[in-house]
Amino acid sequence: MTRQFSIMIVAAALAAPVLAGDRAERLKWDTDKYLSRGGEESGPTRSALAVRGVRSKAVQSRSAEADASNPPMAPGVVQVNLFDTGREAYFVVTETLPKGSRIQAFIILADKTELALESRNVDEDLPPGFTLYLTGIKTLGDFWKRGLTTYEVDVQLPNGTVAISATDFATKGFFRDFASTAYYVPGINSAREFIAGDGSTIVEIKGRFLAGKKTYVVFEDIVAPQTAITVVDQDTIQVNLSQVPNLDVTVMKSYLLTVGQDGWTDTAQFRHTPLQ
Repeated sequence: MTRQFSIMIVAAALAAPVLAGDRAERLKWDTDKYLSRGGEESGPTRSALAVRGVRSKAVQSRSAEADASNPPMAPGVVQVNLFDTGREAYFVVTETLPKGSRIQAFIILADKTELALESRNVDEDLPPGFTLYLTGIKTLGDFWKRGLTTYEVDVQLPNGTVAISATDFATKGFFRDFASTAYYVPGINSAREFIAGDGSTIVEIKGRFLAGKKTYVVFEDIVAPQTAITVVDQDTIQVNLSQVPNLDVTVMKSYLLTVGQDGWTDTAQFRHTPLQ
């Protein structure tokens, strides 16, 4: 009887989904030290900037002039967790964000209705890895229009330049077709790990990317340094995990893996498994 009960426990454990404990924990920050409330903004609609269906198609055919007119990429990435019931959202700083900057988040619904969230003033330099917790999708309940919803963060730098990071996701049973998926850039299809000849652990990310563009790669809130990232081509990005500070390659952990390019991000589930 004891043996049968033990087998049932083991079987249940194997059948259970990935537990929250498997996921890497984010660093805790004293946000009051770094940020102060900036109030709510209403501003002009950002449909021309924030709807991926407009901007992503331009990626394939835009001219140098059009490319130069796009807002620059913010020194951070928007992450939205679409993979469990948490449905949380974050803005993770990828390069030092200077004191005197201002962070404003927007949610743009499928009908281009814009929801401006409360802004934050940056009172101290924000280091890479600093995480600003955004309004989670679950918090917003069922008030969604069918189509694509965009989550955008605008960062106004001390010199007045406004840079952006944005992502979008399908709502209410809306799905991208094969034709539109090709324009979803960056887009993560899959990720695998292998050991390089020098013993380094490499993550190879397959998908749709922009060759020659600055690229951010973030594992939960751990930011890969630029020296660890190689954009091999439009289909492949490689990251040397052995060169990523604070990521222990000897421990199995799950992460939200985010790639940021040209002001847009895509996030996928990723589990690191030690290979040696």
